[in-house]
Amino acid sequence: MKRIYFLAFVFLVCGQLPALAQQNDTLPNFSVHALTKNKNQISWINPYPDCNQLVVQRSYDSLKFFTSIFSAQSPELVQNGFVDNQFTPGVTVYYRIFYVQQGGKYFFTASKSADNLRVMADAQKNNQILLPGQPLQNNETIIMFRIFNKERDSLLYMLEPKDYRHFKDSITTKTKDTLSIVAENEIILKRYIPKMVWKPSIFVFTNNKGYVTIALPNTKIHDYSVKFFNDKNEFVFQMNGIKDPYLVVDKSNFLHAGWFYFELYEDHHLQEKNKFYIEKDF
Repeated sequence: MKRIYFLAFVFLVCGQLPALAQQNDTLPNFSVHALTKNKNQISWINPYPDCNQLVVQRSYDSLKFFTSIFSAQSPELVQNGFVDNQFTPGVTVYYRIFYVQQGGKYFFTASKSADNLRVMADAQKNNQILLPGQPLQNNETIIMFRIFNKERDSLLYMLEPKDYRHFKDSITTKTKDTLSIVAENEIILKRYIPKMVWKPSIFVFTNNKGYVTIALPNTKIHDYSVKFFNDKNEFVFQMNGIKDPYLVVDKSNFLHAGWFYFELYEDHHLQEKNKFYIEKDF
C-alpha cells in the first residue's frame, strides 16, 4: 500500500512539473539562461493575445539605465525569445521586458540576471583560455602565452592564462583599452570606443503592423509633445498636448516611406531624440 501511495505521489509531482516550468516563464515572469560566456537566452510565454508590443531591455544595473535591445516582430506569439550576444562578457547583466496590451495598458517586468551556473562550471572544469579554432586541452596541458617584440622578432615575456586574462578582451575582441609598444621605453594607450548601434525607442516606434505608435507614461500629470522630421532633418509636423498613453499615428501624415527622426518633449524639456522606419506599402 505504501508503494502505491509513493508511485501516485511521483506521478502527481511529475505531471505538475511542466505546468510549474511554464508558470516560471509566463509574463510577467520570464527566463534568462547563459548559453556561453557571451550568449544569454531570454525566453518567455505570453498569455496575452492582445499584446501589440513587446520589448526586451538590458542594463548593467538591476534598477536603472535600461536600454531596448530587441523588439518582437510578432509580440502576440505565445512562446518567443531571442539570444543576446552584444553584452560585455564577465559582467553581470540584467534584463527586463516591457509589453503593451490593447487599450494602452503597459507593464515592466522585474529585472532578472542570467542563470550562469553552467558557464561557471565549464570555466572551472578546465582553467584555460580557448582561442577560435583551438582544440580543447586536458587538465595536464600547460598553456603559456608568448609576447614578442614585433619589430625585433624577439621574445619579451611568457604569460600564464591567469595573467593573460587581464589583456584578453583588448587583444582578441578589442573591447577594452589596449596597450601597444611604440619604443623601448614608450607605450601608447589606445582607448576603446564602442561602435554606435541604433536602438529603437520604447516611446515612439513602429509596431508589428508597421504603424507609428506613441506609448507614454503618466500622461495625466505630464505635458507631452513630439516633433517629426524626415531623413533630411526637415520638419514634417508636430503633435502637442498628448493625453493618450497609447496612440497610433496615421501613416499618411508622413507622406512617404523611409527613416524619420523625432524629438520627444516632456513638460517642454527634451527627453529623447531617436528615429524609426516606415515600410513601403505594396
